[in-house]
Amino acid sequence: PAAVGGSITGSDTVCIGSNYTELNLGGHSGTITKWQSATNSSFTLDLVDITDNTTATLVATDLSVTTFYRVEIVSGACTTYSATGTVTVSPQTVGGTVSGGANVCTGTNSTTLTLSGQVGNVVRWESSTYADFSDLIVPINTTATSYTATNLTTTTYYRAVVQSGACSEEYSLAASVI
Repeated sequence: PAAVGGSITGSDTVCIGSNYTELNLGGHSGTITKWQSATNSSFTLDLVDITDNTTATLVATDLSVTTFYRVEIVSGACTTYSATGTVTVSPQTVGGTVSGGANVCTGTNSTTLTLSGQVGNVVRWESSTYADFSDLIVPINTTATSYTATNLTTTTYYRAVVQSGACSEEYSLAASVI
């Protein structure tokens, strides 16, 4: 009978470094002869035969690059491959630096702050009247890489919260509007 490749479930996005993903093959018909991994979806870059695992489950750990997986299925003289499973690896989050701090006159004022050097996306901005953000933190609902502070009546500090994929959030270095 014809071999049926089936499909892999468990594809995930993980943070670079210490990570863990369990992939499972289902819907196949035939004998699992090996898993394969590669760094591109056509399985032409960095192809690795994982011949010591002929089970329907593979645990991928500690990946540093996005990796694609498939399973070779054999039925008699027939050979086929499963659909591809992917473990996408996010780079480590870097908070970056907010620039544009200024001294302004109380009341009517406007200062544009800009985030640079970050790795990941802006989740939100935060402000506080404490330089160390130990209290009175106000979340600012914007995901842009710049923010305009207006009409301040007291010295206020601003930072961005950044996250890269599945990695943890990091804070940028703050800027002050005095």
